[in-house]
Amino acid sequence: VALPLGKREEGPGPELHNGCLDGLRSLFEGPPCPYPGALIPFQAPGASHPSPATPSRDQSMEEHLAVMYERLRQELPTLFLRSHDYTLYSMDVEFINEILNIRTKGRTWYVMSLTLCRFLAWNYFAQFQLEVLQLTRHPENWTLQARWRLVGLPIHMLFLRFYRRDKEELYRTFDAYSTFYLNSSGLICRHHLDKLTPSHSPPTPVKKLLVGALVALGLSEPEPNLHMCSKA
Repeated sequence: VALPLGKREEGPGPELHNGCLDGLRSLFEGPPCPYPGALIPFQAPGASHPSPATPSRDQSMEEHLAVMYERLRQELPTLFLRSHDYTLYSMDVEFINEILNIRTKGRTWYVMSLTLCRFLAWNYFAQFQLEVLQLTRHPENWTLQARWRLVGLPIHMLFLRFYRRDKEELYRTFDAYSTFYLNSSGLICRHHLDKLTPSHSPPTPVKKLLVGALVALGLSEPEPNLHMCSKA
């Protein structure tokens, strides 16, 4: 074939990617329209479908709260009896101790603070136990709140009342309230411990015994007789 002067043989046109060709082909080979005027969204072959929606932040925090709830339910009753699992806490955990009026930050200082609390407890009580009265979850602020009680026999009371067989009245109880704050990883980032309030033991009948002894010895005035005597 003779070409006119000044004309060169053109080479092949620009090559199209296979994905582009398939996408163009799908414009004409798609499913038929269900009714006139309907629009069918264009979808290129091989395009990745959107993955299922991942759990929201609130759902993941609820799962973290549920896991931490079970772990604290097992760890808190034996807090003073055996080694505590410190993997529950973040490396920058903050400890606000209202009992000793101290505040620490960091897991190392937290371990030292709990060790100090255990040392003081074992040197104040001859025997004691920790009771978890209530443990609740609060998803609205990502916290777990624990109300617990420490029941023990003080050493000085044991020495002063060693002759008593029934030592039930010598026991002292202390109530406390702990709030554990979780971070986005599900670890405890803050532990706030409120002050302990000693519970008063039931009153003993010591006063009645003293009054009875004084009346028997004639040192106390007897109660007036309110019965009126009839005239003879």
